[in-house]
Amino acid sequence: MKKKLILAVLAISLFMTGCASVNITITKPDKAESEKESVLSKGIPWIDSELKENLSEDMPVDPKDDFHLYANKEWLLDSEIPSGYKAWSHYTERGLEVKKQCMDLLKKDDLTGHDAELIQTYNDLILDWDARNASQVSEIQDLYDAVSAADDIEDITAFLTDSATSDMLFSFFNYSACIGFNDPEKYIVGVDTPSLLLGDSAEYPERTELGDMYYGYDKDMFIYISGKLGEEKSQAEEKFDSAIELETKLAEKIYTTKEQKEDDYFDRINNEMPFEEVTELAEVFPLGEILTSSGYEYPGMYLVTRPDYFELLDEVYTDENLDGIKNLMLVKYLLGYQQVLDRETYERSIEAKNEYFGTSGSLSDEEMAYNMVSSMLPASMQKVYISEYGSEEDKKKMYDLCQEVIDTYREMLSENQWASDEVRNYAIEKLDKMKIHAAYPDKFRDTSGIDIKGCSLLEARERIIRTEEEYSKSLIGTSKDKDMWAEGFDILSCNAFYDLQENTINMIIGMMGEPFFSSEMGTEELYASIGAFWVGHEISHAFDSNGAQFDAEGKFRDWWTEEDRAEFDRRVSKMDDYLDKIVAFDDKHFIGKNIDTEMVADMTGLQCALRMASKVDGFDYDRFFRKYAQMNASLSVYSYELSTLTQDEHPLDYSRTNVPVQQFEEFYATYDVKGGDNMYLAPEERLVIW
Repeated sequence: MKKKLILAVLAISLFMTGCASVNITITKPDKAESEKESVLSKGIPWIDSELKENLSEDMPVDPKDDFHLYANKEWLLDSEIPSGYKAWSHYTERGLEVKKQCMDLLKKDDLTGHDAELIQTYNDLILDWDARNASQVSEIQDLYDAVSAADDIEDITAFLTDSATSDMLFSFFNYSACIGFNDPEKYIVGVDTPSLLLGDSAEYPERTELGDMYYGYDKDMFIYISGKLGEEKSQAEEKFDSAIELETKLAEKIYTTKEQKEDDYFDRINNEMPFEEVTELAEVFPLGEILTSSGYEYPGMYLVTRPDYFELLDEVYTDENLDGIKNLMLVKYLLGYQQVLDRETYERSIEAKNEYFGTSGSLSDEEMAYNMVSSMLPASMQKVYISEYGSEEDKKKMYDLCQEVIDTYREMLSENQWASDEVRNYAIEKLDKMKIHAAYPDKFRDTSGIDIKGCSLLEARERIIRTEEEYSKSLIGTSKDKDMWAEGFDILSCNAFYDLQENTINMIIGMMGEPFFSSEMGTEELYASIGAFWVGHEISHAFDSNGAQFDAEGKFRDWWTEEDRAEFDRRVSKMDDYLDKIVAFDDKHFIGKNIDTEMVADMTGLQCALRMASKVDGFDYDRFFRKYAQMNASLSVYSYELSTLTQDEHPLDYSRTNVPVQQFEEFYATYDVKGGDNMYLAPEERLVIW
């Protein structure tokens, strides 16, 4: 995937200068130059230019020192993070273009059909502040009071196994239909550990700066909403801390972010078993009863990501921990409603976010409403958008560009020097079987069963949630419909993804616009954007540390020789070691293991695009590299940078420019980069995976 989704922002056109054609002659550095110390060895080669406070008008720029800043300084200084946003980038400017089109559709009078009616009705309910203010918290009061009044663990079990309440309450584990690792053709049932208030389970033994932000925000919002339900502040504070105390116990058996990035993570979570074995995982906690009462019992296999979590849950799920159990349920329950209650609550949530996460202002009501519509009714919103803005011509052009990049990848793999014939040939077979999905699918799920006429906002939300649950259950045991390839992914977002269980690259309509894709782009821009940054990047995920564990059919299967795997791991480990040494900002280093899959994709995508460029007479490498850098231009608030650095698989954007370009001789020749320059990396230190 290109990037985790962030809110869209105001568009700004690219400004490119100095695009004179450059003829490339690649020469091997002489020994004296290659022995010069790389500035990167000092650990602080570049500033974090995504934090605007690090920038100034008189700051000198040089492509030899910090190429990302050199290519993007004007954009970074002229841009501001808009009200209500954590970050601003070319992703978000393109995203806002699509979002504005969607917001217009939500107000368009002449739209017809069930999906148009659904999205417009839900949008109207969100924007009806009079109705929302009138009901305030009345619709959630009864269940909150009922859980608060539970006398023993049997009362809690009754809530969790009652179809009238189970969908609305935290159930201490997650379950839904999913595709297993061993058979990518069939839906089975996934049983997973729950999400946590502080995000990462590593936050519970010792909370970090980021954990403090989440703690403060969630606690303030729980105190505020529970106060509207009659809770005293001191009592609410005790309940929240009691919930955190219980989560601290549960977090012991929930994988940390670091553990989720380990190469053996798929092995660890790939635990398939029949229903009888699943129910035996818990003797006290009503695991089997919950699955049965909610309609998730069936004769096939279950994928249990962490079986030993339920041993711990047995120890926790007792009358001695009743208060903590109730309080965790109550906290999760109220926090789930903070965006859909009255105006005061919504505005308080904005104030709290600004206070704890360093953002400012708020989104317009119309944009806020669209975000909620697209989240709750994604298929309906996408179908309506495509009916208005879908282009078969652009779809075909994107498909052809994808095929061109795949053909170039085949050349790269064919000429690979370190892999054995067996592994190289299978990698090519996997590439040849890779399917291209361009723009949007021809088939979406049936939404005709969703009826929200005459509902309040909360009633409509509950109906949609229950319909989603019924849809999930309907998939269990069935074959995956591959024509519905966008299911579960917002194709209106500015993003793209590689599906390792389908072996497909998916270039969606949300990214198909300026500054990433247009019929007006020259070869250099197309190769930098589509060739390297988008398609080349996504194809690379088939052969990164995660994708390399799945075969051409999408099965979780080892197709490597022991020697080839060791060499691949050595190369990735070299990258991790290199990244670990670099200070990202303040005194915080990159965490190589967290980001190596995305960095491999970035570098290999660029490698592919440069091969494409080598076939074009008079190719303008300066224009190409500038465009590549501009793809990564972004600004962020501090909390977003901190979250990305510690929790995200994506590197900080400035490093997604500087680290990849310094691996290739074309960059050194274009800008005359030599030993001692910040952008210089000695040949023996360069990182080429494939």
